[in-house]
Amino acid sequence: MMRIARRSLLGAPLLALPALALAQADTLARVKAAGLLTVGNGAAFPPFEFVEAGKLSGYDIDMGEEIGRRMGVRIEWRQIEFAGLIASLTSGRVDALITAMTWTPERAERIGFSTPYYRTGIAAAHRPNVALSRPEDLAGKVVGVQAGTSGEKFVRDGYAAVVKEIRTYNEFPLALRDLEIGRTECVVNTLPVLRYNISRNNRANLRTTEVWDGRDVGINTRKDDTALMAEIDRHLAAMKADGFLPSLDAKWFGNAA
Repeated sequence: MMRIARRSLLGAPLLALPALALAQADTLARVKAAGLLTVGNGAAFPPFEFVEAGKLSGYDIDMGEEIGRRMGVRIEWRQIEFAGLIASLTSGRVDALITAMTWTPERAERIGFSTPYYRTGIAAAHRPNVALSRPEDLAGKVVGVQAGTSGEKFVRDGYAAVVKEIRTYNEFPLALRDLEIGRTECVVNTLPVLRYNISRNNRANLRTTEVWDGRDVGINTRKDDTALMAEIDRHLAAMKADGFLPSLDAKWFGNAA
Protein backbone atom coordinates (compact mmCIF):
# COMPACT_ATOMS: atom_id res chain seq x y z
CA MET A 1 0.00 0.00 0.00
CA MET A 2 2.81 2.39 0.83
CA ARG A 3 4.46 1.69 -2.54
CA ILE A 4 1.21 2.38 -4.41
CA ALA A 5 0.69 5.61 -2.51
CA ARG A 6 4.21 6.78 -3.29
CA ARG A 7 3.82 6.00 -6.98
CA SER A 8 0.55 7.95 -7.02
CA LEU A 9 2.13 10.97 -5.35
CA LEU A 10 5.15 10.87 -7.62
CA GLY A 11 2.98 10.50 -10.69
CA ALA A 12 0.68 13.41 -9.83
CA PRO A 13 2.96 16.19 -11.11
CA LEU A 14 3.50 14.28 -14.35
CA LEU A 15 -0.23 13.86 -14.87
CA ALA A 16 -0.72 17.58 -14.21
CA LEU A 17 1.71 18.67 -16.91
CA PRO A 18 -0.55 17.96 -19.92
CA ALA A 19 -3.44 19.71 -18.16
CA LEU A 20 -1.22 22.74 -17.49
CA ALA A 21 -0.07 22.87 -21.12
CA LEU A 22 -3.69 22.59 -22.28
CA ALA A 23 -4.78 25.45 -20.01
CA GLN A 24 -2.00 27.66 -21.36
CA ALA A 25 -3.01 26.88 -24.94
CA ASP A 26 -6.73 27.51 -24.33
CA THR A 27 -6.71 31.25 -25.07
CA LEU A 28 -4.75 30.85 -28.30
CA ALA A 29 -6.92 27.91 -29.37
CA ARG A 30 -10.10 29.87 -28.62
CA VAL A 31 -8.82 32.92 -30.49
CA LYS A 32 -7.89 30.84 -33.54
CA ALA A 33 -11.21 28.96 -33.47
CA ALA A 34 -13.25 32.16 -33.19
CA GLY A 35 -11.04 34.08 -35.61
CA LEU A 36 -11.07 36.97 -33.15
CA LEU A 37 -8.54 38.52 -30.76
CA THR A 38 -9.93 41.14 -28.34
CA VAL A 39 -7.33 43.80 -27.57
CA GLY A 40 -7.39 46.56 -24.96
CA ASN A 41 -6.07 49.99 -25.93
CA GLY A 42 -5.92 53.32 -24.08
CA ALA A 43 -6.72 55.38 -27.21
CA ALA A 44 -5.17 58.59 -25.78
CA PHE A 45 -1.39 58.27 -26.16
CA PRO A 46 -0.31 59.71 -29.54
CA PRO A 47 1.39 58.59 -31.67
CA PHE A 48 1.00 55.06 -30.33
CA GLU A 49 -2.78 55.37 -30.16
CA PHE A 50 -5.34 58.12 -30.53
CA VAL A 51 -8.78 58.79 -31.99
CA GLU A 52 -8.91 60.92 -35.12
CA ALA A 53 -12.13 61.66 -37.04
CA GLY A 54 -13.84 59.05 -34.87
CA LYS A 55 -11.35 56.32 -35.80
CA LEU A 56 -8.72 54.62 -33.64
CA SER A 57 -5.31 55.21 -35.17
CA GLY A 58 -1.59 55.10 -34.41
CA TYR A 59 1.53 52.96 -34.32
CA ASP A 60 -0.02 50.31 -32.05
CA ILE A 61 -3.14 50.06 -34.18
CA ASP A 62 -1.14 49.48 -37.37
CA MET A 63 1.02 46.91 -35.60
CA GLY A 64 -1.92 45.13 -33.97
CA GLU A 65 -3.81 44.87 -37.25
CA GLU A 66 -0.73 43.39 -38.90
CA ILE A 67 -0.32 40.84 -36.09
CA GLY A 68 -3.96 39.88 -36.55
CA ARG A 69 -3.46 39.48 -40.31
CA ARG A 70 -0.46 37.22 -39.76
CA MET A 71 -2.32 35.19 -37.14
CA GLY A 72 -5.31 34.87 -39.45
CA VAL A 73 -7.71 36.51 -36.98
CA ARG A 74 -9.67 39.76 -36.74
CA ILE A 75 -8.67 42.30 -34.07
CA GLU A 76 -11.49 43.71 -31.97
CA TRP A 77 -10.23 46.88 -30.30
CA ARG A 78 -11.69 47.87 -26.94
CA GLN A 79 -10.95 51.39 -25.78
CA ILE A 80 -10.23 51.50 -22.04
CA GLU A 81 -8.74 54.28 -19.90
CA PHE A 82 -5.06 53.57 -19.37
CA ALA A 83 -5.39 53.21 -15.60
CA GLY A 84 -7.87 50.35 -16.07
CA LEU A 85 -6.07 48.40 -18.78
CA ILE A 86 -4.24 45.87 -16.62
CA ALA A 87 -7.41 45.02 -14.71
CA SER A 88 -9.26 44.54 -18.00
CA LEU A 89 -6.66 41.94 -19.01
CA THR A 90 -6.39 40.05 -15.73
CA SER A 91 -10.20 39.92 -15.38
CA GLY A 92 -10.59 38.38 -18.83
CA ARG A 93 -12.36 41.32 -20.45
CA VAL A 94 -9.72 41.31 -23.21
CA ASP A 95 -7.26 38.71 -24.51
CA ALA A 96 -4.28 41.04 -24.85
CA LEU A 97 -3.10 44.64 -24.51
CA ILE A 98 -1.47 46.51 -27.38
CA THR A 99 -1.20 49.95 -25.83
CA ALA A 100 2.44 51.10 -25.50
CA MET A 101 2.78 49.46 -22.09
CA THR A 102 6.29 49.94 -20.76
CA TRP A 103 7.89 47.18 -18.72
CA THR A 104 8.24 47.72 -14.98
CA PRO A 105 8.92 45.10 -12.29
CA GLU A 106 5.52 45.79 -10.71
CA ARG A 107 3.63 45.33 -13.98
CA ALA A 108 5.64 42.22 -14.86
CA GLU A 109 4.46 40.58 -11.63
CA ARG A 110 0.84 40.92 -12.80
CA ILE A 111 0.94 40.46 -16.59
CA GLY A 112 3.15 39.02 -19.29
CA PHE A 113 5.32 41.14 -21.60
CA SER A 114 6.35 40.24 -25.14
CA THR A 115 9.81 40.85 -26.48
CA PRO A 116 10.15 44.64 -26.83
CA TYR A 117 8.72 46.08 -30.02
CA TYR A 118 9.85 49.62 -29.20
CA ARG A 119 12.61 51.04 -27.03
CA THR A 120 11.90 54.39 -25.53
CA GLY A 121 12.75 56.50 -22.49
CA ILE A 122 11.48 59.03 -19.99
CA ALA A 123 12.09 62.71 -20.76
CA ALA A 124 10.39 66.08 -20.24
CA ALA A 125 8.89 68.81 -22.40
CA HIS A 126 9.23 72.40 -21.20
CA ARG A 127 9.05 76.00 -22.33
CA PRO A 128 12.37 77.63 -23.38
CA ASN A 129 12.41 79.92 -20.34
CA VAL A 130 12.29 76.94 -17.93
CA ALA A 131 15.74 75.64 -16.96
CA LEU A 132 15.43 71.86 -17.24
CA SER A 133 17.94 69.29 -18.44
CA ARG A 134 18.25 66.65 -15.67
CA PRO A 135 15.63 64.91 -13.52
CA GLU A 136 17.00 66.78 -10.51
CA ASP A 137 15.84 70.00 -12.17
CA LEU A 138 12.22 68.98 -11.48
CA ALA A 139 12.70 70.23 -7.92
CA GLY A 140 10.39 73.11 -7.12
CA LYS A 141 8.44 72.85 -10.38
CA VAL A 142 4.78 72.20 -11.29
CA VAL A 143 4.95 68.95 -13.26
CA GLY A 144 2.28 67.50 -15.56
CA VAL A 145 1.89 63.72 -16.05
CA GLN A 146 -0.61 61.36 -17.68
CA ALA A 147 -2.44 59.05 -15.24
CA GLY A 148 -1.14 55.48 -15.13
CA THR A 149 1.88 56.02 -17.36
CA SER A 150 5.55 55.36 -16.75
CA GLY A 151 6.08 59.14 -16.73
CA GLU A 152 3.75 59.51 -13.77
CA LYS A 153 5.47 56.66 -11.93
CA PHE A 154 8.90 58.15 -12.62
CA VAL A 155 7.91 61.48 -11.06
CA ARG A 156 5.96 60.08 -8.11
CA ASP A 157 8.52 57.43 -7.19
CA GLY A 158 11.61 59.60 -7.50
CA TYR A 159 10.68 63.26 -7.18
CA ALA A 160 7.29 63.67 -5.47
CA ALA A 161 9.00 65.00 -2.34
CA VAL A 162 10.84 67.79 -4.18
CA VAL A 163 8.46 69.01 -6.90
CA LYS A 164 6.11 71.88 -6.14
CA GLU A 165 3.04 70.07 -7.52
CA ILE A 166 2.10 67.08 -9.68
CA ARG A 167 -0.86 67.64 -11.99
CA THR A 168 -2.42 64.50 -13.46
CA TYR A 169 -4.24 64.27 -16.80
CA ASN A 170 -6.30 61.41 -18.24
CA GLU A 171 -5.41 62.45 -21.79
CA PHE A 172 -1.89 63.41 -22.77
CA PRO A 173 -2.73 66.26 -25.20
CA LEU A 174 -4.40 68.12 -22.33
CA ALA A 175 -1.15 68.01 -20.40
CA LEU A 176 0.74 69.65 -23.27
CA ARG A 177 -1.94 72.31 -23.63
CA ASP A 178 -1.60 73.29 -19.98
CA LEU A 179 2.18 73.37 -20.37
CA GLU A 180 1.92 75.69 -23.35
CA ILE A 181 -0.36 78.18 -21.57
CA GLY A 182 1.73 78.17 -18.40
CA ARG A 183 -0.33 76.09 -15.96
CA THR A 184 2.61 73.69 -15.60
CA GLU A 185 6.34 74.15 -16.10
CA CYS A 186 7.05 70.77 -17.68
CA VAL A 187 5.42 67.50 -18.71
CA VAL A 188 7.14 64.16 -18.13
CA ASN A 189 6.49 61.27 -20.51
CA THR A 190 8.33 59.17 -23.09
CA LEU A 191 10.48 61.16 -25.50
CA PRO A 192 8.95 60.00 -28.83
CA VAL A 193 5.47 60.85 -27.57
CA LEU A 194 6.62 64.32 -26.47
CA ARG A 195 8.37 65.10 -29.75
CA TYR A 196 5.55 63.73 -31.90
CA ASN A 197 2.93 65.83 -30.16
CA ILE A 198 5.06 68.97 -30.21
CA SER A 199 5.69 68.56 -33.95
CA ARG A 200 2.16 67.51 -34.87
CA ASN A 201 0.56 70.45 -33.11
CA ASN A 202 3.12 73.02 -34.27
CA ARG A 203 4.22 73.77 -30.71
CA ALA A 204 7.58 75.16 -31.76
CA ASN A 205 7.75 77.08 -28.49
CA LEU A 206 8.31 73.86 -26.51
CA ARG A 207 11.58 71.98 -25.99
CA THR A 208 12.46 68.45 -24.85
CA THR A 209 15.23 67.08 -22.67
CA GLU A 210 17.36 64.07 -23.54
CA VAL A 211 16.23 60.62 -22.36
CA TRP A 212 16.58 60.23 -18.60
CA ASP A 213 16.25 56.45 -18.53
CA GLY A 214 15.57 53.64 -20.98
CA ARG A 215 12.22 51.82 -21.24
CA ASP A 216 11.05 48.75 -23.20
CA VAL A 217 7.53 48.66 -24.66
CA GLY A 218 5.78 45.31 -25.13
CA ILE A 219 2.49 43.57 -25.89
CA ASN A 220 0.76 42.03 -22.89
CA THR A 221 -1.10 38.81 -22.17
CA ARG A 222 -2.12 37.12 -18.94
CA LYS A 223 0.90 35.41 -17.39
CA ASP A 224 -0.44 31.89 -17.91
CA ASP A 225 -1.26 32.50 -21.60
CA THR A 226 2.19 31.34 -22.67
CA ALA A 227 1.03 29.87 -25.98
CA LEU A 228 -0.57 33.14 -27.05
CA MET A 229 2.53 35.07 -25.98
CA ALA A 230 4.78 32.71 -27.96
CA GLU A 231 2.62 33.29 -31.02
CA ILE A 232 2.85 37.06 -30.60
CA ASP A 233 6.63 36.94 -30.07
CA ARG A 234 7.01 34.85 -33.22
CA HIS A 235 5.21 37.44 -35.32
CA LEU A 236 7.07 40.35 -33.73
CA ALA A 237 10.40 38.72 -34.61
CA ALA A 238 9.27 38.28 -38.22
CA MET A 239 8.00 41.88 -38.39
CA LYS A 240 11.37 43.18 -37.23
CA ALA A 241 13.25 40.97 -39.68
CA ASP A 242 11.14 41.79 -42.74
CA GLY A 243 11.16 45.56 -42.12
CA PHE A 244 7.54 46.08 -41.09
CA LEU A 245 8.35 47.50 -37.64
CA PRO A 246 11.08 49.82 -38.97
CA SER A 247 8.55 51.13 -41.49
CA LEU A 248 6.17 51.97 -38.63
CA ASP A 249 8.95 53.86 -36.85
CA ALA A 250 9.46 56.00 -39.95
CA LYS A 251 5.73 56.57 -40.42
CA TRP A 252 4.83 57.55 -36.86
CA PHE A 253 7.98 58.95 -35.27
CA GLY A 254 10.13 60.32 -38.03
CA ASN A 255 13.07 61.96 -36.26
CA ALA A 256 11.47 61.67 -32.82
CA ALA A 257 13.87 59.04 -31.54
